[in-house]
Amino acid sequence: MSFGYDYSCTTLSPEGRIYQIEFAEKAIENASTALGIVFSDGVLLASEKIKGSKTIVSGSNPTIYSVAPHLGLAICGHLPDGRNLVQRARSEAQSYLKTFGVEITGKILADRLALYVQSHTLYWSLRPFGACAMISSYDSDNSFHLYMVESSGNVFEYFSCSHGKGRQFVKTEVEKGNFSLKNKKTEEGMYDVIKILIRSYEGEKETEFDLSVILNNNGTYFHRIVDQAYVSELVKRARAEVEHERKMEVDL
Repeated sequence: MSFGYDYSCTTLSPEGRIYQIEFAEKAIENASTALGIVFSDGVLLASEKIKGSKTIVSGSNPTIYSVAPHLGLAICGHLPDGRNLVQRARSEAQSYLKTFGVEITGKILADRLALYVQSHTLYWSLRPFGACAMISSYDSDNSFHLYMVESSGNVFEYFSCSHGKGRQFVKTEVEKGNFSLKNKKTEEGMYDVIKILIRSYEGEKETEFDLSVILNNNGTYFHRIVDQAYVSELVKRARAEVEHERKMEVDL
């Protein structure tokens, strides 16, 4: 029982809990699955999108965005809240470049975005974000990074992170074989990630996927959104293999 302590994000319960933040976290946990993973030669962001209607045009309402040439951002949860985070991240990246003359690093962007998110847990006129942000980057230290900014304002760096309905299944699959995915190439691991997302979904509605990668392009690392035609081909192959595996399990 909250006993009225859930009316405001500025109110602490006697146990030290802020119920509004927990409600925001629940909104993310019930959303479509999103994940990020660092491979041996790049970073991949992937997101599952459940189509609520057959009349929705494929590719609309994206969940992965480019923030800067070397930075990508995936949102999970309440998508309008997520787009607010995307806009803020782009503003921070542009401001940093204008002020210091160099591109912002993933670490600095994640910290600044976390402060912005946390400020929405301090004032009665605001509410916590019902979305989290996963940031992929290739920084000046010549290494790949992946950060997740949570709705509470917490931020951590990960080798692999996920959120949404299938987060536990994804976590288990990634940890199989002593993190064998970590040593794969991005092009190879992309197919495995699609299979994991397909297997994590237990509903019956039509789904599609957004993918982005940070890969070497003529000696420079850029973030790019993977073409939907290529993603559709991967999904087609992965669905056929997953259906075959499920049929084999039933037969056994």
